[in-house]
Amino acid sequence: MVMTKMRNILLIFLLVLTSNVAFSADNSQKLFVNLSSDDLNRAAMAIGFSTKVRKKKNIPVTLFLNVEGVRIADKNAPGNKHVSGKSLQEMLVGFMKEGGRVIICPMCMKNVGSLDKMELIDGVEIGGPSVTWPALFAEGTVVLSY
Repeated sequence: MVMTKMRNILLIFLLVLTSNVAFSADNSQKLFVNLSSDDLNRAAMAIGFSTKVRKKKNIPVTLFLNVEGVRIADKNAPGNKHVSGKSLQEMLVGFMKEGGRVIICPMCMKNVGSLDKMELIDGVEIGGPSVTWPALFAEGTVVLSY
């Protein structure tokens, strides 16, 4: 009974989410994707989805790396390959080449073992209120979290 209720709640959530993510091509909507994991499948889904939205809908997409997700921006990290044949770092670079924006949490960089600015993939921005908040709180922004 409890599992059925949980499944129904999840289905309702997904329906609401997908009905609210009807992006238009007029750039009045934006996507902010919060990625807090460096798990290969979860991170690949977040980066892949962000890249597709950026490419196909031509709207501003920001990928925010925090908690364990900051490890993905380490250019010296071992690059496990996803089924797509690319490492998470390669996928992140591809997302930025499509015009996507990547912001990384500076506090989280310290928490994972002092990840240094010089170790970041080129193009990754170090966040803070003046960088992260305008992307997160801009009018018309849809937020997804992985």
